[in-house]
Amino acid sequence: MYNTILFDVDDTLLDFKAGELICLKQTIEALGVRYTPAIEARYLTINAGLWVAFEAGRIAREQIFSRRFAQLFTEFKIDASGMAAEKAYHKRLDQQAIVLPHVAETLAALRDYRLYVVSNGIEPVQHTRLTKANLIDYFADIFVSDVIGAPKPTVAFFDYIEKRIPHFDAKRTLIVGDSLTSDIQGGLNAKIDSVWFNPHLLPNRTAITPVYQLSEFSDLTKIAAE
Repeated sequence: MYNTILFDVDDTLLDFKAGELICLKQTIEALGVRYTPAIEARYLTINAGLWVAFEAGRIAREQIFSRRFAQLFTEFKIDASGMAAEKAYHKRLDQQAIVLPHVAETLAALRDYRLYVVSNGIEPVQHTRLTKANLIDYFADIFVSDVIGAPKPTVAFFDYIEKRIPHFDAKRTLIVGDSLTSDIQGGLNAKIDSVWFNPHLLPNRTAITPVYQLSEFSDLTKIAAE
């Protein structure tokens, strides 16, 4: 039976995608530029590629933020500072705390378990967002890559966590997240059973195989009891 559960934040507990698009639109329009589907789609593609490179250890985290708007503006011939846009975007994004359906009641039902956050975000930002979402008190601790100095899914990320969770037992631990390359690969690297939160039932076209898959977050209580 499991006694410890590690949770990703974005698109697992909080609806990052919804907040991301709201803030992206506001940031682009604040520059006096018309926000179009083409701009949105290209930003999302650039951003996703940079995060994959970071998780694979090919670039530093800071390069995600220095490159994504700069590249977007170059491609669309937008006369604006990429870094200035990044700062404005982050200021807006840091305030987004839209809780996904059934998350709060599921965490409440799991109070007898040891719950932790494991994120590739920024520690003060994730703490603020989880507090704003009224979720922070469910967690015994928050582990974030900018403090650890290594990204999820690396072994170094999980080694750090394992040393700081009292009486950690990998065989009694679950990791829950929406990302195959970050959360589920992290579980594989750390020899922890993984739960792929896949509410839209997207096909898995990778070689990364989760132990469990969820489309309804509330079903996590059944898995945790196994």
